[in-house]
Amino acid sequence: MDYHKKEIISQLENQSKALQSWFLEKPIEKMEFAPEGAWTAGQHLLHLIKSAKPLAAGMGYPRLVLRLKFGKVNDPSRSYEQTVAFYQDALAKGGRAMGQYIPREVKKEERDELVNLFDIEMNSLIRNVQKWSEKNLDQTAVPHPLLGNLTMREMLYFTIYHTEHHLKILEDRYS
Repeated sequence: MDYHKKEIISQLENQSKALQSWFLEKPIEKMEFAPEGAWTAGQHLLHLIKSAKPLAAGMGYPRLVLRLKFGKVNDPSRSYEQTVAFYQDALAKGGRAMGQYIPREVKKEERDELVNLFDIEMNSLIRNVQKWSEKNLDQTAVPHPLLGNLTMREMLYFTIYHTEHHLKILEDRYS
């Protein structure tokens, strides 16, 4: 399925609200809970903030700057499903968060601040998406640390799914 800008924005809003609700509806102690060998719930939230922030900022740059730095895309964007499958394949091959995307320890007292920060970053991202044309979403390349260069549309598809992916982990393992 190919999402147009309105659907992308709607999906970003829906996933953002669902994640924030999960954290605000759970006891604050859930922030520090983790199954054996896994991140805490709070670290999942911080990881999503660390993932959304550079994308929100990058979308605020002039398209020309992004094109000069990362190039122009000539191939059509993958569909949402193809982008998700591409990411899942990378995970299946051992891909994991690295570098700046690995979250530090998170204390339960940080919950409200981090939920608010996630909301700020997602709202910034959504505002910036609104300024882009459909054409520019498909022609502007941006780097993903695990997947390589993606079109901006693919990066937004990734962000939708990435948020959903972490929310599903939280619902399955941390509830």
